Amino acid sequence: MADSYNLLNALETKRPSPIESLIRLIPKLVMFILVAAISIPLWPLFWLGWLIWEQPPNIVRFEQVVRYLKLTWTVQPPAPGITMLARITLTLAIIQKALSAPIKGIAWLLDELIYGRSLNVIPVKAPLFVVSAARSGSTQIARYLEEDPALVAPSIIQCMFPYLWLWRLAPRTIGRFLTPEKVRARIHGMMPPELIERHELDPFKVDTFEGAFYGFHLNALAFFLGPDVIATEFNLGKFAPHNQRLWEKDFVDLVDRLGRKTLLYARLNPGGKERRFLLKGHFLSGADALVSRYPDGRFLTVIREPVSRLQSGINYMRVNPVDPALGLVPWEWLAAGLMKTETDYCRVEQAWFTETGNGTRCVIRFSEFVNDLEAAMRKVYQCCLDVDKLPPHLPKSHAPRQRKHYSVNRSLAELGIDEAKLRSRLASYFAWCEAS
Repeated sequence: MADSYNLLNALETKRPSPIESLIRLIPKLVMFILVAAISIPLWPLFWLGWLIWEQPPNIVRFEQVVRYLKLTWTVQPPAPGITMLARITLTLAIIQKALSAPIKGIAWLLDELIYGRSLNVIPVKAPLFVVSAARSGSTQIARYLEEDPALVAPSIIQCMFPYLWLWRLAPRTIGRFLTPEKVRARIHGMMPPELIERHELDPFKVDTFEGAFYGFHLNALAFFLGPDVIATEFNLGKFAPHNQRLWEKDFVDLVDRLGRKTLLYARLNPGGKERRFLLKGHFLSGADALVSRYPDGRFLTVIREPVSRLQSGINYMRVNPVDPALGLVPWEWLAAGLMKTETDYCRVEQAWFTETGNGTRCVIRFSEFVNDLEAAMRKVYQCCLDVDKLPPHLPKSHAPRQRKHYSVNRSLAELGIDEAKLRSRLASYFAWCEAS
């Protein structure tokens, strides 16, 4: 594993020669041309569907394309800066995302054509949103919940491809020879081993929804534009004014349609009762919009002291899949950018989950979730699902896991983050996490 990490690290520390830069651009240019060739003839059909049903929420908006192109060629982040190759690569990625709009848009609008009426009458009653900070244990609690037949959650691959017609077609076609086991193996093979150490990847289980949501738009590119852009464009606690429509319109429309598609696809549970929609992520920026759409919604968070979360989050983002033409995101950018986003998230999370208002809001502390699973889940079921008795599928305790000896694991001190200042700045949040 160390060898694979050293290979990735070389992408950042060694500046490519002009010839190497051109070689790295060739596959991107080929893909760019291929996407353009496929999408250009589809624009008239896409515009027609847009006029009938409105703009799909899974395509990038024109104003975001313009803003990111401007950032790509004007931003001047701290060392090591952005190379010309990186700027060209980012430009191709941004324009390719815009060019692919008819492909993704028509895939979305096909559902409206085929299932629109059925989706419109599917009720999304008292949905359960696990909205928790990154590296808080929220994935594990959501995976316990998704095993409950009274609930239904879209898998992360369904979130990435939110097309009901495809969900129904794939098992009868490509699924006959590309089994779930083969898909898991291929995805694991594409991921850096250091990432697998930190996250139990399974494309057919619930996972962080905004990973798919941001993938439809351009926000994930923020990591290659410096810490200030990370703090603004990848902030899951609060959004900048220019991202208001992204969170209050596109995000909620995508969640609502995804919920209806998931419920229609799953139909009734084995007992013949309607299921409840479950979605997991760190999308606190969209919490108010979700409350407006679902006043009966249930919101669950797992709170964990920020020192461990921030350290884990920075190391986790460092070992995410890397584009050879862009290199690894510099440690300094990750530390500065995520320090800002996580500080914002903690403050907003504490205020939001302790205020009264629409939507049931439930808080589970990481320590109680780890040390007394049964008691923690009983609290979740009582608060979020109005059920006193735990379902039989829930284990009495967590399965043992080894999550200590990571190949890549810089401490906050090594990242230049003053833990004492962090504790002082978030003293109220630390006290909240420690409260009995």
